[in-house]
Amino acid sequence: MNALHDLHLEKNVKMGIFNGKTVPSSYNSPEVEYKAARENALLVDYSHMSIVSVMGDDAWSLVNHMTSADVSIIRDEQGMYSLLLNEDGTLWGDVYVLCTDEGYYLLSENLSSVDIIERLNCILESGPDLDIQEVPEIKSMDTQGWGAIQLEGPYSWELLSGIYGFDIVGLPYQEYMNTDDGLMAFRCGKHGEFAYLMIGQLDALANVWNQLLESGEKFDLKTGGLDYQQIVRVENPCWEPAIYEGYSNNPVELQMQWAIQYDKDDFIGKSAVQELASIGTERKLVGMFPLAECADISANDKVLVDGEEVGVIVKGIYSPALQSFIALALINNEFAYSDIEGFDIKTQNGLVVAKTHNVPFIYNFSLLVNPTEHSYIDSSKSKSAL
Repeated sequence: MNALHDLHLEKNVKMGIFNGKTVPSSYNSPEVEYKAARENALLVDYSHMSIVSVMGDDAWSLVNHMTSADVSIIRDEQGMYSLLLNEDGTLWGDVYVLCTDEGYYLLSENLSSVDIIERLNCILESGPDLDIQEVPEIKSMDTQGWGAIQLEGPYSWELLSGIYGFDIVGLPYQEYMNTDDGLMAFRCGKHGEFAYLMIGQLDALANVWNQLLESGEKFDLKTGGLDYQQIVRVENPCWEPAIYEGYSNNPVELQMQWAIQYDKDDFIGKSAVQELASIGTERKLVGMFPLAECADISANDKVLVDGEEVGVIVKGIYSPALQSFIALALINNEFAYSDIEGFDIKTQNGLVVAKTHNVPFIYNFSLLVNPTEHSYIDSSKSKSAL
């Protein structure tokens, strides 16, 4: 147990197992937590993330060979998102890579530290010649008392700046700052909103958690668990094994090639994913939007054109922002285009007329908020561009 975990137990919240860790799955109702993430600010324990440090002069060669992104382009206090591929070019997981002056931190929501370290060691032992003169020091930081919390929402920058100052406001996307309390404040986010991941010792995170709660009332701050991801990760698709497991881990099918740097030096799965891209796929991931009211859209529902099956629903949810069910589907290539009508979804309640939809599904409210012009609490400023 730790100080942050104890805070959750005091509130008697619903806990769950995510990436092998016990963290809150919900604090409030799904509607309350979703609304906070999309409209103001939501505070969530992200300590399900594995955190691995790879330190040393030759850490770059090792990390760069494991990741599909080109780590050479980032410097101290910068980060980047990357896929991790299998040798056959399929998706194994994803990570954030944070660069320090001594090496790198790898953070993953879906891979354990044990698995990440095992792969790094495998590269060192049996991988290609990476010209490593001194073996990097590899450690699991989540077994060293580290964790993470995330503040997400259109006004999360304003709330967090009250603790760490206006450097937070000017923090570029995928860069981080070292704070006076020994944490790293990393601006990231997979759901289209302003988001800040606080990384470091759990005791320090518990202190920040309490500070945010104390100052967050005027921002209508809500605490949440990871269940809110079930909605926001369909509205703003990203790699999420819980969604795609059993359907596909092919990055070409899932249209995640944007996260692969094909022209970088060799990396795990490079030749295989290049072949997958050159051969092409028979189907691709697209959004689906019903054109009539429906009771539900669920995984495994069939997508039809003129009565013939042309795809399958991977995940369906109700989107509060759109006030409609939406879905992700794997569709045969000849139909995998945005805003095409003529589809039926075969649900358990009957056929639902639908069209394809571009993703992300929503225009995030954070895109209408400018930290230099807007404010949630300052009545002299407007709240957004609206």
